[in-house]
Amino acid sequence: RRSSSRMSSSFDFPFFGSSGSGAFGSNDFAFDEDLDDDNRQSIAARYEKTRDSVIFLVDSSEKMMKTGAEDKSSFDIVLELVKNVVQNKLIQGGSNEIGVCFYNTEKAKNSNGFAGIYNAIELDEPDAKMVKELERLSDQKIFRDEIGTGASECEFHRALWTCSAVFSRRKNAKISFQQIMLFTGNDRPNFTMGGAKYAELKTKATQKARDLDDLDINLVLNPINVDGTQFKISHFFADLLVVEDEDGIAKFDEQVALNFEDLKGKCYKRMFKKRALASCPMTIGDDIKIGLKLYSTIRAATKRSPVQLDSRVNQKLTCVTKWVCGETGAVLEDYQINHFYPYGREKVKFTKAEMTDIKDFGPPGIKLMGFKPRSYLKWEQNCKSPLFLRPDEGQVKGSTTAFWALLEEMINLRKIAIARVIYRKASVPRFAALLPVKENEKDPWDDKTGMYMIFLPFSDDTRSLDFPPQPVADDEKIPGLIESTRKLITALVGDVNPESYQNPSLQKHYRALEAMALEREEPEAVEDELVPSDGFQDIEAEIKAIEDIVNEIEVVEQSIGNISINTIDTICTHKFKN
Repeated sequence: RRSSSRMSSSFDFPFFGSSGSGAFGSNDFAFDEDLDDDNRQSIAARYEKTRDSVIFLVDSSEKMMKTGAEDKSSFDIVLELVKNVVQNKLIQGGSNEIGVCFYNTEKAKNSNGFAGIYNAIELDEPDAKMVKELERLSDQKIFRDEIGTGASECEFHRALWTCSAVFSRRKNAKISFQQIMLFTGNDRPNFTMGGAKYAELKTKATQKARDLDDLDINLVLNPINVDGTQFKISHFFADLLVVEDEDGIAKFDEQVALNFEDLKGKCYKRMFKKRALASCPMTIGDDIKIGLKLYSTIRAATKRSPVQLDSRVNQKLTCVTKWVCGETGAVLEDYQINHFYPYGREKVKFTKAEMTDIKDFGPPGIKLMGFKPRSYLKWEQNCKSPLFLRPDEGQVKGSTTAFWALLEEMINLRKIAIARVIYRKASVPRFAALLPVKENEKDPWDDKTGMYMIFLPFSDDTRSLDFPPQPVADDEKIPGLIESTRKLITALVGDVNPESYQNPSLQKHYRALEAMALEREEPEAVEDELVPSDGFQDIEAEIKAIEDIVNEIEVVEQSIGNISINTIDTICTHKFKN
């Protein structure tokens, strides 16, 4: 027998990723209950850095406060964006941290005592209090009264220094992706201080940016066009962000945000980095190994699993399983538990180590088995979402050169590779086809160049279905039946793109989470885009057209294939009512 008890856990380090990414293959095979924690090895090498720490560094000069389109200033747009990000992080949960710091302010609040820098929200996990504070500071009158805009600029390198000091005080800095999200419309900070002073401060800012890079702190610029003035990265920030070639500078200048939606999209792209789902080696023969990173190409949005809490202290609970002897009631240790297989009248016993060896198909990883012509791969063999492979130089030195050479040769010969994939120790091997792709011929390092790993079905998964004979429409018995039915089906099948509609169930779920997180009484109403508005008035013409087609079919008492013409009319009516 076994009994389960629950105890509160004070340690929780979830793997933060896109929609909660976890161990490679965790959705495909469950861990075997017979394996202990030491044997539950996955090929996923989880990153040491498991959380996001972001400081929003916002320019608060008078230039940012000027009202533009839609009676909103650039400062208002930035604060609205920051509030949206905090709300999203709050709903998603996890252990991420967010802070907000303003520079070029009238008042000062920072650990270094620098003038013109105001650390408004300390770096911490987002909560309802943080959202309400951002909503309050969005009122320019309150912002001017409590913080104010500076009459002169602060030294820009000191703003970066302040953010670096905030990160250095955190105990979890080594396990965090640290980012400074900079929002400004001034492409020449400190230029008004004069030529010699400006050159000195630019040198200091460039050195501070290098220091941030050495500390593994990522500086991300989110430029904004203010007063119709084109933001030029070449004036100041090209040296800080190490953008040297003219093509890179021109490309960055084209990405300057013009409005809220534009800024939101660009900021989210810069903020959420592509993170590998797993890292693993690919073995070719006995001696060659190539380090790979695996990325998930697409994943369905789902509701997060509920978390059980202790009602007394409101902490997360962890399930602990214990095996108990049925005769004595004593708790059994691992070495006291054996497995057996009935053979005749005897029970053949196996130790836990022997059971592990029986289930062992080899070390976790990808092993190249051979090559096949590309034409052998059929679209119906893509039975689940593929993964995308890129080389990982940090895992095995020289992986990039070997991977590109293999990819180029496979493309030239129009071949695919067949590989054996073992998710974790003691899991069943899967076979996959590695399909090489090269998006940009001029740029072999393009992010879209790599290999798709398409999981292949087993022979038992491929079956031939036998369909019973179906009734055939007879134009002689019902004149015009085939043509009218063809019109009916054509009318029912419209040009509907499922990606154009949001899942109303998920939207209601997240609205409820948002209301709970922000301590609101009622969640916001969710518009169901799948339901016709105004009582079917928008589709009256379509309904009338289908009714006319149905009326063309002569209603007779004889049923066709157990579906009468009256039933067709009922189906059409039911389709549009639901």
